[in-house]
Amino acid sequence: MAHDGLLPLYEQVRRRILSEIGAGRLAEGSFLPSEFELCETYGVSRITLRRAVGELCAEGLLIRQQGRGTLVAPRKMQQTISLSGFADVVEGQGRKAGHRVLDSEDQPDAPVIAARLQASRLIRFLRLLEMDDRAMTLETLYFDAERFADAHSPVVAGKSFFATLRRAYGVEPAGAERLIDVGFARASEAELLGVSTTEPVYRIDKLVLDAAGNPLALSQTVTPCHLVTLAVKN
Repeated sequence: MAHDGLLPLYEQVRRRILSEIGAGRLAEGSFLPSEFELCETYGVSRITLRRAVGELCAEGLLIRQQGRGTLVAPRKMQQTISLSGFADVVEGQGRKAGHRVLDSEDQPDAPVIAARLQASRLIRFLRLLEMDDRAMTLETLYFDAERFADAHSPVVAGKSFFATLRRAYGVEPAGAERLIDVGFARASEAELLGVSTTEPVYRIDKLVLDAAGNPLALSQTVTPCHLVTLAVKN
């Protein structure tokens, strides 16, 4: 690496890594080469390299994952706090949305949620929501299994729940009650989302209502903070 005597060595390395990211040679979501390889590439010591990497981590451009390495932070998706579902938000930004059903349960033991949904029989889906085939959000979705019986098969097949409500029942979401918190990923969540247990995550509890104020569904989502910027729209 050609040295610029006007800049500290760690800053030269920081800028070089930044340039590699900007040029796409270090792709978003990919892990950096090993410290040994990077030190060889840039001709610097581990102390210098670690400071440069630390600066980029502080800027949110790199993410250290304990036991896994350091990855290039994916470009954040801006998610407006609105009534739109995940698929609507992602596809509205010109990206590919999808989900995988990881588990489902008929009549789960969740009396508090059943009461919130005013449902005599619940169904629960655990889904991994994906953007461009990359895990974004872990969602637990509950809805009334009797009222929306025809939504079961489309959700299993990877279809949007709210798009199914519009098509099959003519029901449109009209309001929502939300609780937003920030915490750390639990071990099971971290494994599914491909992050570490030290990763900050958004936890959002959302009860969606129809125009008459009747509950349609309740979702509890977990999203790594480095993937999403939450925006509030009046």
